[in-house]
Amino acid sequence: MYNGFVNAIDVDFTIPENAAKIKAAFEQVDKEKGLVCPVVIGGEKIITEKKIASLDPATKEVLGYTCSASAEMVDKAIVLANDVFKTWSKTSLDERIRCMRKLATLLDENRYYLDAWNCVESGKNWAEADGELCELLDFINSYVAHMKELDKGLPVIQTAEHNVCKWIPVGVGATVSPWNFPVGLFANMLIAAAITGNTSVSKPASNTPICAYKFFELMEKCGVPAGVINFVPGSGSEIGDLLVDHPLTRFINFTGSKEVGCRIYERAAKVNPGQIWLKRVVAEMGGKNAIIVDSSANIKKAANGVAMSAFTFQGQKCSACSRALVMADVYEEFVEALVAEAAALKADQGCGRDNHMIGPVSSKEAYDKITSYIEIGRGEGTIVHGGTYSDEIGYFIDPTVIRDIKRTDRIANEEIFGPVVAVIKVDSFDEALDIANQTEYGLTGSVYSETRENVIKAKETFNVGNLYFNRKCTAAVVLQHPFGGFNMSGTDAKTGTPYYLTNFMNLKAISEDIAE
Repeated sequence: MYNGFVNAIDVDFTIPENAAKIKAAFEQVDKEKGLVCPVVIGGEKIITEKKIASLDPATKEVLGYTCSASAEMVDKAIVLANDVFKTWSKTSLDERIRCMRKLATLLDENRYYLDAWNCVESGKNWAEADGELCELLDFINSYVAHMKELDKGLPVIQTAEHNVCKWIPVGVGATVSPWNFPVGLFANMLIAAAITGNTSVSKPASNTPICAYKFFELMEKCGVPAGVINFVPGSGSEIGDLLVDHPLTRFINFTGSKEVGCRIYERAAKVNPGQIWLKRVVAEMGGKNAIIVDSSANIKKAANGVAMSAFTFQGQKCSACSRALVMADVYEEFVEALVAEAAALKADQGCGRDNHMIGPVSSKEAYDKITSYIEIGRGEGTIVHGGTYSDEIGYFIDPTVIRDIKRTDRIANEEIFGPVVAVIKVDSFDEALDIANQTEYGLTGSVYSETRENVIKAKETFNVGNLYFNRKCTAAVVLQHPFGGFNMSGTDAKTGTPYYLTNFMNLKAISEDIAE
């Protein structure tokens, strides 16, 4: 099925030619500062009086503005998308695939430009931004392969009837994407809807709407007809419920906080006047991910894995490590090794234009939340590295290691979504597994161990959607590590797989009597 599929390769920015290309892209971004991104409905670009300012989190500089859609605009977009669905749903799969292949070409041609906008608007470093774009290319190519197979339908028995069971699109979807993957996940939602024959009304995150719009522009150019995709930025509190509640909405694809995800799930369950279907919700809602380090682990490797999982992109990944559960007999050695790893990753206020590992957190709101948890952790345990932060220039928080945390402490249970890791001492591997499973989340986890018995036990009892051994718990790769979690981490939709796409289609069985 996957013959010919090859995962996209990250740009090597140590090559001077590549570094020069992204620096040139930053110059282009600088020239565009102050731009205004419109609402787009059915191809019509609408400039509104109310706008959302986008800030560079490293400098607090205004990068540009995005128009804010009204409730009336959202209703217009959904009604129009429903009309466009009537023709797009009947467009051949070959044509939809052609559009996706053209999109992949456009992404590759604009790679450095999109990476630069991502770095500036989200605070990612060069490698993180390009890794996100690689994942997006993988999504496109995997969905093309999956749809070719899904288009064959289900195998059914033939008798005196000619029987077919085929996948068909369902209608209009509302997509609500997160700020931490402003190109990749915003795009993934649009692509999944479009290639399955659906239309969508898409609300990007208010922190990173320019990145989303820059992708949206490329998707408009790939041959997808006007109205198949629609761009409706705005406050979630003002238009979020309407997107979910509208009687023409068939599915909601969401990535974000548990609180918002649960609200969407609850509201989508209600059948509103004029609605003749049950809505589907695909939700990915975060995690409180643990890495277990047992007595047999390679401590240096484990410390590096925890640091890379906890601190890259400033810990702002739903898959990031937030808890290190370490056996007592290697606890001191591990903490010392982790501190050494963290010390090499100090937040650098030159991040963005220069390629540093650690940059700013996304916003003032994120900065305030994370620093408040650092102060909680200061009271619950002992900060052995970091605990320092400043918003004088931008929103910078140093990688923070807090040891001697108890399993009942707040920072051992509540999602922080920042560069903070709680280190918990355990007396047995069973205790480590019990603590790992105690939270309401179940997204990613990792185990560092050379003891086969422990590896086998963890495979059976570590209750997460993505479990890794002797490697970090971040950086899932499409078709290698299908991504999605359990419990309050979401609906385990497994992005990049055919099962993800079937969330946006129905199965229709057709039987025709062919007997004479």
